[in-house]
Amino acid sequence: MRAAAFLGDGRVEVRECPIPELGAGMVLIRVSACALCGTDRHGFEHGSAVVPGHEIAGAVVLCGPQADIDIGTEGVVYLVEFCGDCFACRNGSTNMCLNRRAMYGLTVPGGFAEYVTVRADCFLPVASSFSPSRATTLLDLFGTTRHALLRYGTDVPRCLAVVGCGPIGLGAVAVGQAMGIERIYASDVAPYRLELAAGLGAVTIDASLVNTVEQLHTMETDGCDVVIEAAGLSHTQRQAIAMAAPGGRVMIVAHSRGTLELQTSTDLIRREISLVGCEYFPIGEFGGTHALVTDGGLDPDPILTHSFPLEGLKEACDSFFSGTTGKVVIHP
Repeated sequence: MRAAAFLGDGRVEVRECPIPELGAGMVLIRVSACALCGTDRHGFEHGSAVVPGHEIAGAVVLCGPQADIDIGTEGVVYLVEFCGDCFACRNGSTNMCLNRRAMYGLTVPGGFAEYVTVRADCFLPVASSFSPSRATTLLDLFGTTRHALLRYGTDVPRCLAVVGCGPIGLGAVAVGQAMGIERIYASDVAPYRLELAAGLGAVTIDASLVNTVEQLHTMETDGCDVVIEAAGLSHTQRQAIAMAAPGGRVMIVAHSRGTLELQTSTDLIRREISLVGCEYFPIGEFGGTHALVTDGGLDPDPILTHSFPLEGLKEACDSFFSGTTGKVVIHP
């Protein structure tokens, strides 16, 4: 089979590799689509020890012992190979499994290949109406962002601010609209992605031209009930805190290697701001996200802007990481 390798320094190689063998409880997936994610940047720049790609859609072509899924079933791959037994899993938080066995495309081979093996209970069937590209949006794009907004609570916030208009930020805008949030603001420095956010219904703030926090407060004097930080930079995390209304919640969705400095009294205590970490999504939320798309409440198509064959992965990464695309999907 053909499989891609990230060699570091922006170098990508497509190699011939053996089709992976099946173990007990595993299924072999013929990959139809695998979307790029911001977390793929690290492997693209520094190299990856495994086949990358963790937003995978495809069909079952073979089942190993103790795996019982109909051949031909189409679906997506849940990123976390969870244990099912730890405190987090017992409470339904498979996304936070304390004994993760694998992370597909990050610690074990992923979907930038013709085939991938996954544990059967990490394969989530989708309706036949889903194209492979649309199916990938049920994972990071909509699954993660819907989880973040569900963590706000049962009430629908009056307004939402999204910091960073990469795919996660764009997904947050779309999910916010589907949930009925009346006023949504989105900031970024990339004109293309700001245009996409505006098309999804957000009031946009060009952070390259204005002070993001000041501009937000000219439109929402008190700040926003919920702010989703989707850029993963120390200064954008600071912006997100400053954009929150008293009693508001800041959802930190983007992974960051930076350090967030807090003035505890002014940032948190006096305004009772809550900082909430959001890691992927529990597997139990998948059905709700699936239903939102099938019912027409969520439309992935405006965010799915580019697609490439496996041999075009380097070009795809160059475009994606430059901020001149929406969601990019690779078709092995």
